[in-house]
Amino acid sequence: MFKNLTKNEKEERFEGLIKYAEKIENDILKRVCIEILNDYKEELFCRGAGHDGIEMNRYNRTHQCFDGGLLDHLYNVTRNAYNIGINYKEEIDMDLVIFGAILHDIGKTKIFDKWNESSEVKSNLNYKYLLVDHVYIGEKIVEEYLDRENISEKFKYQALHIIATHMDTLNKHMAEAYIVSYADSIDADVENIISYPRNTINPLYNKYYYKSENQNK
Repeated sequence: MFKNLTKNEKEERFEGLIKYAEKIENDILKRVCIEILNDYKEELFCRGAGHDGIEMNRYNRTHQCFDGGLLDHLYNVTRNAYNIGINYKEEIDMDLVIFGAILHDIGKTKIFDKWNESSEVKSNLNYKYLLVDHVYIGEKIVEEYLDRENISEKFKYQALHIIATHMDTLNKHMAEAYIVSYADSIDADVENIISYPRNTINPLYNKYYYKSENQNK
C-alpha cells in the first residue's frame, strides 16, 4: 500500500543514489550528479513521485504517491537501469545510464507540492508549474549545472537527451535513453499494481490485478 518512508528509509535511498553516482567514471558527470543530489536533498526528501490528482478522487493516485516517494522511485529506477545496462556494458555508456536514471525525475521537485499529511490531497500538482512538464524542468535544471563544466556540446546533449526523452511518448535516439525509459516504466507500473490490494479492482485504471496462487509462497 501507499506507505510513507521513515527518515532512516529516506537516508538509505539517498545514500544508495550517491553510491550509484560514485560508479560514474566520467569526472564531470559524477561531480554534477552528486552536486545536484546534495543541492536538492531537502526537496527530494519531502515529495512523492506521483500525485493524488486534481479531481480530488480518493483513489486517483499515481505511483509512489507518498512522503519520500520520489526518492524511492529514483532509487528503484537507477537500480533497474543499472541491472539492465550491465548486460550491454560493452556496447553502451553506463555513465550516461546511471546519470540519466538518477536525475530523470529531478523536475518533479518543482512540479509537485511538498507532502502534507494534514491535507486531503497529499502530493498534488504545483499550480505554478501546471503548464510545464517535469521533463522540461528537469532537463533545464541539469543543463544549468552542465553548462558550468568544461564539457563538449555533443556529450552534454547526449546526457540531457536521456532526461528529456524518458517518457514513453517521446522519440529516443540512444540505447541508453531506452534503458532509462524502460527502467522508469517498470517501476511505475509495478508500483501502481502492488500499491493496491490484489484480487480486486484498481479504481485508477479499472483493472483487475491478480495475486499469485503459488501454494509454495
